[in-house]
Amino acid sequence: MKKLFLILSLLSIFQSCSTFKTPEFKGVSRVDIKKKQSGKVVLVAYAQFHNPNLLGGKFKLNELKVFVNDNFFATLNSDTYKVPVLKDFEIPLEVDFDKNFFNKKNILNTINNVLQKSMNIQYKGKIYYVSKTMGKIPYNIDYTQKINPFE
Repeated sequence: MKKLFLILSLLSIFQSCSTFKTPEFKGVSRVDIKKKQSGKVVLVAYAQFHNPNLLGGKFKLNELKVFVNDNFFATLNSDTYKVPVLKDFEIPLEVDFDKNFFNKKNILNTINNVLQKSMNIQYKGKIYYVSKTMGKIPYNIDYTQKINPFE
């Protein structure tokens, strides 16, 4: 009787584990330019997800590239975000302007971008969902938005 109970319990656990789904990628909602208290200007996009599971996990950015007017701007790599359970959530994808935008290599492109009334911002690459039960699952990101930095 104990063996039967143990076998049924294990089967139940394995069955429930197989119903876990990866978080649903809903898209990138918007790109904003924000100023932090430290005076830094930050470009932020928001990747939106829904987790239908009772288990969390984490998202890891891996070489998500940011382009301004088709010119390479920055690479996001090391940020990790916890995944809440049974919830909609968003992951901010932040890039500091002062660290990446104003460098000698891109100074002419920078001047051109600043003088224009609008800029095309593109986020392109992968975000990985990492879970003990499902492993590492990639989500492809390719989002472009035209913004006006002077609004």
